[in-house]
Amino acid sequence: MRFLDMWSPLTFVGYDIASKEHVDETLRELFGVKPHLAVTLGIAIASLSAGLSGFVGTAIVTTSIACAGFFFRIVIEQYFKARKTVTPRRKLIRLLFVGSMVSVLTSGLSTSLLFYAAPPPTQMLVMGVVCAMVQGAAGRAYMMPGTALLNISGVLGMLVIAAIARGNYLIPPFGLIYFAFLANFVGKMVANRLRQLEAEQTARHLFQEIVEKNELLRVTNEALAAKAHEDPLTGLANRRKFDIALPSILETAQKEASTVSLLMIDVDHFKSFNDTYGHQAGDECLRIISRVIDRTIALRNGLVARYGGEEFVAILPRTNEAQAQAIAERIRTEVSLTNLHDVPNAPPPQTISIGIASTPGTPSTREAMLQAADQALYKAKKLGRNRVSLHKDEHRYKPRMSA
Repeated sequence: MRFLDMWSPLTFVGYDIASKEHVDETLRELFGVKPHLAVTLGIAIASLSAGLSGFVGTAIVTTSIACAGFFFRIVIEQYFKARKTVTPRRKLIRLLFVGSMVSVLTSGLSTSLLFYAAPPPTQMLVMGVVCAMVQGAAGRAYMMPGTALLNISGVLGMLVIAAIARGNYLIPPFGLIYFAFLANFVGKMVANRLRQLEAEQTARHLFQEIVEKNELLRVTNEALAAKAHEDPLTGLANRRKFDIALPSILETAQKEASTVSLLMIDVDHFKSFNDTYGHQAGDECLRIISRVIDRTIALRNGLVARYGGEEFVAILPRTNEAQAQAIAERIRTEVSLTNLHDVPNAPPPQTISIGIASTPGTPSTREAMLQAADQALYKAKKLGRNRVSLHKDEHRYKPRMSA
């Protein structure tokens, strides 16, 4: 900070780089009346010494002046505490400067009058009070150095005038040396303060960057995790996600004593479809069918996954066998009516076969549900495809053959 800036009474060190909380905390400290209470008590003790030495009038006048200054500081502290949150901080800094000037006037006038009018014992007390005042101002000067330096020069200046008027010519050089010492001390404190605030600002920026990077990393990880559980062709859940979800949903159903249905879906004669229309058409066909299935299952808050090749599975929580059959029939019908003219080579509508396994008719384990749905699908394919088949315990179908 340049020397002239440091002397500006309205300079608030680090105002532009300190956090709002830091500035507000500093203002609370500067508006506090405890240091002024200590000064007022010191002046009162020196005034008492003067009164006991016979200078009663001087004691009353100086004590009254000091108390008036202290009362003014109480008033502005209360204003600061009761302020509205929208009060500009620049306005508070100006008010603080006015309060400091009033303190300089009252404290400096009180101590200079005592030094001029009172006997040597009181003068010694006055010197102690003045030293305490200016050192206290210097100790808080790292916040508003210009105001503090004006305080110090004002109090010492009044004391020097009183000393010269009293005929004491040793005080002026002492005051000058003392002021130079304190001014140098204030300059170093301000420099340290600025370095500290700049380091804190850098730390805040680095912390904010870390927070932003962590958030970006979190979003990226979530995206990667989602991709890890997503089928790249259809955008549905993949088998890994299905294998994680099914046991969890079955466990929840057992706790809630609710039903779960599992649909196993196979695209009919898909190998022939690929051989006839090409793999590009086959991929597009799977994408279209997957959207039809997902749209219907989403209405039941279910999960659809690509199980492998042309096979899909759908988990329907809180859905019994009859409800699952109605949903499966709806899916089968919609798929059979879906136009594939936009698919390469414009194939005709494709059909699907669906096998259904539901609790409590099927044991509530992943393996049992999959086996039951697979057997039901095998039954549908054996009976001619393009149909929905339910798993029944009384039927025992061998594991299905490949399509």
